[in-house]
Parts: sequence; C-alpha cells; structure tokens
Amino acid sequence: MLLSILMTLFGLIAAFEGCFFLTHLHKSFLIFHPERQAPLSKALIIWGILLLIIGVLAIISAWTNSILFIVTMVVIGCVCETLMAYSLMGYFQAEQRKN
Repeated sequence: MLLSILMTLFGLIAAFEGCFFLTHLHKSFLIFHPERQAPLSKALIIWGILLLIIGVLAIISAWTNSILFIVTMVVIGCVCETLMAYSLMGYFQAEQRKN
C-alpha cells in the first residue's frame, strides 16, 4: 500500500513538472528566459512531454502491483529527471557567460 502511495506521489511530481514546463514556454521563470532563447523553449517542450508521459505511466504502475513495471518506471523517471536537470543547467551556464 505504501509503495502505491509513493509511486503515485512520484508520478504526480513528474506530471506537475511536465505541465509546468509546457505552460511556461513563453514566460520567464527562475533564472530561465525561454521567450528569448528558442533552443530552451524547444527543450522545455521535449522535457514537458516526456515528464508528463513518465508521470502518467508511474501512476499507472503504482496500482498494477507489478514490481517489474514499478522498478522500470522508477529507473526511467530518475534517469530522465537527472538528464533534464543537466540539460537545463547548460542553459543556465550559457546565460551566466553572457553576463
């Protein structure tokens, strides 16, 4: 039961991040300005869609009680979240070099 709740929470966080990225394509947030950087806007679209898919699949896996599906979604989710953070950090460093 606890595993299902935690996986649902994991899926909701990933889906929220995906929705956040997709709704902030033309708004500046934190240190990012996607309205000024076309490559950043494209990266947000890609990561937003991927995180939404991962979030939905993680929520589905939470209630299937399939350990293989749950472990697969945790691994895929962690790898994608890490890659997303590294790729967005590249845009942060590019912005810092300009200043």
